[in-house]
Amino acid sequence: MVSVKWARRTARLTFTMPPPPLLLALVLLAGLGVGSADAGNVTRGAPRDQRHSGNFAGRYELAGVRSFVAHQKAATRIIGGQEAWAHSWPWQVSLRLATMPACGGAVLAPLWVVSAAHCFKRYNKASFWTVLAGKHDLDDPDEEGQQVADVSAIVSHHRYRSGSKEFDVALLRLERALAFDRFVRPIRVWMAPLPTREKCTVTGWGATRENGPRATRLQEVNVTVMTSDLCQSYYKSRIRARMFCAGQEAGGVDACQGDSGGPLSCYDGGRYGLAGVVSWGVGCGRARKPGVYTKLQEHARWIADVIENQDVAYEVKPSEEEWCGRRRKAVCQNLPGPAGLRAPRAGPARAENLTEACPGAWPWQVSLQANGVHYCSAVLIRRRWVLAARHCAVSAGEDVAVLGGHDLGLSPSQTVPVDRVFDPPQEDGFPPKNDLSLLRLAVPARLGAGVTPLCVAEEDEELDDGWRCISAGWGATSATAGLNAERLHHAGVPLVERTKCRAEWGRGRVDEGHVCAHPVAGAACAGDSGAPLFCQKHGTYFLFGLLTWGSRRCDPGKPAVFSKVADYHSWIGEVTDG
Repeated sequence: MVSVKWARRTARLTFTMPPPPLLLALVLLAGLGVGSADAGNVTRGAPRDQRHSGNFAGRYELAGVRSFVAHQKAATRIIGGQEAWAHSWPWQVSLRLATMPACGGAVLAPLWVVSAAHCFKRYNKASFWTVLAGKHDLDDPDEEGQQVADVSAIVSHHRYRSGSKEFDVALLRLERALAFDRFVRPIRVWMAPLPTREKCTVTGWGATRENGPRATRLQEVNVTVMTSDLCQSYYKSRIRARMFCAGQEAGGVDACQGDSGGPLSCYDGGRYGLAGVVSWGVGCGRARKPGVYTKLQEHARWIADVIENQDVAYEVKPSEEEWCGRRRKAVCQNLPGPAGLRAPRAGPARAENLTEACPGAWPWQVSLQANGVHYCSAVLIRRRWVLAARHCAVSAGEDVAVLGGHDLGLSPSQTVPVDRVFDPPQEDGFPPKNDLSLLRLAVPARLGAGVTPLCVAEEDEELDDGWRCISAGWGATSATAGLNAERLHHAGVPLVERTKCRAEWGRGRVDEGHVCAHPVAGAACAGDSGAPLFCQKHGTYFLFGLLTWGSRRCDPGKPAVFSKVADYHSWIGEVTDG
């Protein structure tokens, strides 16, 4: 049975249940804009690209209505916020990657959750993910009101690109429908003009300070939606039409690592609407660096189209990104031990950690060669793109990239000429600034167990105690005595704090664009320029640095200095996507 009513002073039809096919066809013939089949909401008279009301939860009377609202008690602050009252944001969900909380999201309908596409850029298999709804305390496995649902499909926006970060939205279809109650409720997409200079609320279990630990209880913080012009001035025109900023000019309030994909909810006087999902930013809570959110009203039609076709088996198509940062399971296991993130407090680090790698252990490692002679290491980051140190001075049309190699004295797996070299805007002088080059290969690499790309760390990704780092390369110095210099060697890398690194090299030489590591830890002491620094978390490796300079004598008092590649993530994306 279908009931139809006219809302006062609007040209809107609201169905209390999905309309039958015949009525739906008549509505379409009448020229009305049809929304989600889950919502059954129709709006008349608006331009075609604005007809959808965002009411994917339209027939649920409590959509956007909070639960358990009470006077907020003082609690641990999260970048200027506080612990939320338990279960007071019932559309908030935690997205769990294997057993680890990884991102946030919001409930749109019983079978659908919205989040950010970048959460699934590397881990794009639905089977990796679980949705936890009705949660407040992630450490409580038996929390009242919680619902757990496996993910059956991930639908990332087909135009999402990590370089520009535009179209950063994804939908998750659940294996089973959520039951709506006082603990779990949906939220509508906010379709009115964004309330600039007014406060909205961002929620999540992200870090409570920049580079700090993630919260276990749901946090909330009020942020001010900023005008587009102000947002552009802070980010030098990197803000696109489908993004907006929220925070404070002075900083101090923000989302942070772990909040990605979580909801920004705005109140219209009656209920809350979903204005955005957490997308990106620089640091957390920094002055003049507000959080950047995906503007969901710009994606209402896309969301409706996906939900209306929910019978289609959506799944991310395998691509080169499916290989990214993964080692083959059959590779031998003599990996360097976990060196942690800090050098020993007393005494020098020892070179015993440096060992020969197994063939195929690091399938993204590249040997740059001229006339058959190795002169620098580099990293495969995409099927046709290699990232190298600029000071290696690669010559396009003459030099080659050797892929899948281990013993440089043997025939390589793949040898591909370098077709073109791209450099970021340069600053002259020493130490080298912007010491990176992108190399375009003449033909795409053939990906397989022995040749895979390495993921480039995101701009807001920081090294913490959850990461384990390794450096690898070829070459011979005193540190590699007893090793075959033509075979790839590797080592666990103890990192050196930037303040200590500056003290050893001089304040003017080491800045925020560098990562420092102990020199005897690996290729940094193996005489191999451009050697990569890659770090692992949750089973996937990410590229954090390329060796820029260090002590050739492996002086334990002189850390090796790597260019911080995460700072160039956007530039890399712009070049490789162009």
